[in-house]
Amino acid sequence: MNRQLIEDTFRLLQTEMSPIAGIQLYLSPAECEQLLAVLERHDLEYDRKVHLLGIYTILTVAAQRHMECVPHHPELTRNILDGDYLYSFYLQFAVKCRELDLVAYLAPSIKKLQIRRSNGDFAEQNPAAGIEEFLLQERSQRSRTSKAI
Repeated sequence: MNRQLIEDTFRLLQTEMSPIAGIQLYLSPAECEQLLAVLERHDLEYDRKVHLLGIYTILTVAAQRHMECVPHHPELTRNILDGDYLYSFYLQFAVKCRELDLVAYLAPSIKKLQIRRSNGDFAEQNPAAGIEEFLLQERSQRSRTSKAI
């Protein structure tokens, strides 16, 4: 199931991303595992799992590209542009998948992360934790709404 989910996610991302960007989105199964464990703990439709894994993938690869930005590196400009493009693609993809609430939820932490990185703090990012927090909050709100009805 997880293998199929990963394959479907990467296939969708490649069809959505501009071929002109020349970026290959890839995460190892081990890198996907953080979010796969989160998805298993929540009762979600398969398409939504694909969308969330896609968002996670884009954010993770964008962060990796920006982490590779070291002065005098021969690929410095490319890494900056790839990371910036991927953050833009993340927003476009999330909107298309109707995950605006997730974007709004993650925005403050992504902004803080980018500010820390601009100041030289390249601590690891964990988008899986943010997505899980969002899913827990979403489930809690749905629970309260159904009880009120």
